Amino acid sequence: MGDNMMENRRFQIKVEGSAVQEGQISFALLGQILKGIQDTVYYLALAELQHDYRQRIRVPLEVKKACAIYRVLEEKGSYCLTAEIAPAQRIGEIEDIGLSVKEKYLEVVNCLKESSLEGLKNLIPDSNYRRKVLRTIVSYCPKNGAKWHVGIGAIGQIMTILRPELARSIRDILVPPASEQKTISGELVQIHLDENTLGLFYAPAQKVIRCTYDPELEDFIVSNVREIIQVHGKVQMDSRGIPEKIVDVLEIEEIDVSPLEVSEIHADGHVLMLHEELSVPVVFDPESQEFTLDYQDVGIVLGAENREDLLAEFCADFYWVWQEYGKDVEGKMSKSAEKLRSKIRDLVKEEKSL
Repeated sequence: MGDNMMENRRFQIKVEGSAVQEGQISFALLGQILKGIQDTVYYLALAELQHDYRQRIRVPLEVKKACAIYRVLEEKGSYCLTAEIAPAQRIGEIEDIGLSVKEKYLEVVNCLKESSLEGLKNLIPDSNYRRKVLRTIVSYCPKNGAKWHVGIGAIGQIMTILRPELARSIRDILVPPASEQKTISGELVQIHLDENTLGLFYAPAQKVIRCTYDPELEDFIVSNVREIIQVHGKVQMDSRGIPEKIVDVLEIEEIDVSPLEVSEIHADGHVLMLHEELSVPVVFDPESQEFTLDYQDVGIVLGAENREDLLAEFCADFYWVWQEYGKDVEGKMSKSAEKLRSKIRDLVKEEKSL
């Protein structure tokens, strides 16, 4: 195969951030990213072939062979990998399914960068496969505070960087705004695989709320029995205004209680650069249906409906403490204020204006 033809089958994956040191990257993170990309390509192939999505998805062997991605080359520095799609194979009416899907994958990533929902619809007309593809992409988008980000792009072209903001954009596509929409969180206590139904223990009302789930989420459901999950959908309320039933499920996902990893504080048009990255523990409270944190080092206790709001409020409160106690102030301070002032100054390296 000629060099030009080989390059046409290739694209690059680049992982950057403090999680990558001199080209070293953990197997866990690398595996998460590469498995997610391979799954995205498989679903794009099934959509291209108009595979029956009503069946429980099992990627046919011929599709696995034709759309397998191989590592070709790694570069020093930040972790950069050149990937190559499998050699040309015909499936059905498509002469080279691997090359077709590789090119479509790069187009999908570009559409997400441009926030082009219409472009996504044109590339993946089937809404079921569109959702499957987007879910796989979320699996290798970094979360807020992550120490890494990943870039995807054709050889020699500017890469599209997948950042936490992209995951939120995909969430907006998966869960369109609706006046009746709510998010119900609770322990997954019941599942009926033959009926595709589940039951959540909703702590605020001390009751089990039931709903029907998409069969494609079965593996996720089974692996999260007795775990707290979130269900987004249209909710039927009782006469007291308490959720009674989720009548139209839009999305189901796990509760992310990993610590907030914070190396910079962004608030009010300013940035506080920290000496060391903070790892702030996060807890989900089923009773209040909120994510909470308790960062006693600088006296911050917060609760918010989602992690994005929790991070924003933490940054706002941290900056307030810096303004009130970190800078030079007139007059005598109490011992507790002096202690807080010393702590905040130990944490902050410098302040910059945006």
